[in-house]
Amino acid sequence: MTEFTSEEPKSFRPVIVIVSVAILLTAIVAAYFYARYQSAEHSTATTSGPVVIPGMVRPGDPDFEYYKNKIRIENVKASLGITFSKARVAIVSGVVSNEGDRKLEALELRITLYDVYDKLSKERIATPIRPGVGLKGPMEPLEKRTFSVGIESVEQLWNPRRLEVMITGLKYK
Repeated sequence: MTEFTSEEPKSFRPVIVIVSVAILLTAIVAAYFYARYQSAEHSTATTSGPVVIPGMVRPGDPDFEYYKNKIRIENVKASLGITFSKARVAIVSGVVSNEGDRKLEALELRITLYDVYDKLSKERIATPIRPGVGLKGPMEPLEKRTFSVGIESVEQLWNPRRLEVMITGLKYK
């Protein structure tokens, strides 16, 4: 006669608990770093009006005119975004190039948008590069860095092909 015996099933419970705890810890660490990064980026995006940075040179200062020629704003593009609340947002992006021999610590830009009739639509002063904000420090000599600025409440007749970006403040280290 044949006798059938069955083995006790192996318990995978300890393995499942260890894997679950590892996934949970990874998610918590990722959420912490994401929240920290977003708070730094959010603080730059929500400032309305010029940010006061001590030591920034402005138009009229001889140092400003000299250093302004060492900064290039390239590949400027504008696009339209729609928020969840159905507000229209212009997103202006480009590349800042530091062609000088000193570190660029802060850069202030005046961005002017026009409508399809070439009339002033919106204007914003933004500081895409400033000390203590973001993961990167000052721009090194010969470094290129991208920037992106959002301008809220853009009107219906906004022309994304017509915009001006002007340097209004610089701070070198």
